[in-house]
Amino acid sequence: MPNKFTEKSVPSSRIARFTSLGSLAGSLTGNVIKNSVSAAFSAQKPNVQNTLLNTNNAQTLTKHLAQMRGAAMKIGQMLSMDAGEILPPAWEPILALLREQANSMPKHQLLSMLNLHWGSDWADKFEYFSFEPIAAASIGQVHKAQLKTGEHLAVKVQYPGVSTSIDSDIDNVARLLKLARLIPKSIDIDTILIQAKAQLKQEADYRIELAYLEKYQSLLQHDERYIVPSTYKALSNEFILCMEFVEGSPIAQLDEAPSELKNTITEHLMELVFNELFTFKFTQSDPNFANFLYQQDTQKLVLLDFGACTTISDKASKAYKQMAAAMQAGDGEAMLAALLHLGLLRRDSPAHVKQIVKSACLMAGESLKVDRYNFKQSLIIKRLQQETMVLLSDKSAVASPDVDIALINRKITGAVMLANKVNADVRLRCLLAPFIASVEL
Repeated sequence: MPNKFTEKSVPSSRIARFTSLGSLAGSLTGNVIKNSVSAAFSAQKPNVQNTLLNTNNAQTLTKHLAQMRGAAMKIGQMLSMDAGEILPPAWEPILALLREQANSMPKHQLLSMLNLHWGSDWADKFEYFSFEPIAAASIGQVHKAQLKTGEHLAVKVQYPGVSTSIDSDIDNVARLLKLARLIPKSIDIDTILIQAKAQLKQEADYRIELAYLEKYQSLLQHDERYIVPSTYKALSNEFILCMEFVEGSPIAQLDEAPSELKNTITEHLMELVFNELFTFKFTQSDPNFANFLYQQDTQKLVLLDFGACTTISDKASKAYKQMAAAMQAGDGEAMLAALLHLGLLRRDSPAHVKQIVKSACLMAGESLKVDRYNFKQSLIIKRLQQETMVLLSDKSAVASPDVDIALINRKITGAVMLANKVNADVRLRCLLAPFIASVEL
C-alpha cells in the first residue's frame, strides 16, 4: 500500500531552515511577477494584493511550510483556521492540508530518532512497528505499533531540530509574511505569532504532554461520551510519546455524516469546552481539527494531542461565565464589564470602540437564545467580521490579552469554526444553562 504522506527530509539545522524560508520567499516573488505580467498582457491592471493571494501562492506556501514542519508549519495551521473566512475561497482546500497533515520524515530520519532515544535494540520489544505514519503534523508524526506483550500503541516521534528552532522559525516566517504582504491587514498576525511561540515550546516536550494526557484522563474517566488514550510511560520521553491506539474518523469529515450524528458529536465538543472553562478550569487549547476523531458506531468523541494545555484561573473562569450569561441575556454593559476583567477591552477605549464591541457581542449572543443554532446557515462569522472590520485596521483600539486568555479564546473559536464547517445544529442554550444558572448580572 503506497504511503499517503509525501516523504521529505526535515531541515534540522537553523541554516537549512533559514535557507528553506529564503527559497519560499523567492517562489512567492516569482509568482507575483508572473501573474502581474500575465495581467498586463491581458490588458488588466496588475494588482499586487490579488497576485499575492492567488492559488499559486497558496500552493507554494503550503508546500514549503509542510516540508519544514515545526514552528513554521504551526503558523500555517493557525492562519488556515483564523483566516478561513477572509482569504480567497481557493485557499481553503489547500491550506486545509496544513490542519490535517504534514509531509512525513523519511525512514532514515525516523530510525535515527528511534535509535537515539530507545537504543539500537529497540525493535526487540515490538511485535511490529509500521514505518508508514498514520498521522503527520507540525511537531512530529505518529506510527502504529504493537508490543510483544500485546499492547497496540500510537507512537509519536518528534521531528529532529524542531525544539531548537522555534523562536528563529517564527521570527523568520513573520518577517517573510510581513515583507511579502501575504496576509491581509485585517488578520492580527502578531497575536498569532505570540500564541505560536508559547504553544510550540510547550508542545516540544512530550513529557509535559504525557502529564497533561493523564490529567485529562482523570477529568473524563466517568464520562463515556469521550475517549482519551491511555499512556505507556516505559517508552516515552521528551521526544517520543507512546499511548494507546484508538480508532476513529477525522472530525472534519463530519460534514458528510448524517445530521443527527454531526449534531451529537459537535454538542459533545461544545459541552467539553464549557466543562473546561467552568468545571475543570483546564483546557486543551489547540483546536486543530486533526486533534479530534469521532466513532460513528459509538457516537463518542476521541481526544488527541494534549501538548497545548493551559490552566484557567478562577478569575478568568468567573469572567467567562459572566460573559456567557450577559450574552444570553442581551446585557451589553455586563458584556463590556466581563471583557474588561478578561483584558480583552481597555478602560480607556474610545466610546465608538466600546459600542462596536458591544454590538458584536450582542450579535454573537443570538446563538445562546434559541433552541438550536446553526453557525453556518446564520452566516454569523462573516457578519461579525463585517461588524468589527473597522477595529481590525486599528490595533490600538482594543487590548491585547494575556497569552492564556488568547489560548482560551482560540479553543472557543475553534469549536465554533468546527460547528460552522460541518453545518451542525447545536443546542447551545440548553448545554450552557447548568453552568450559568447561578450567575447574577
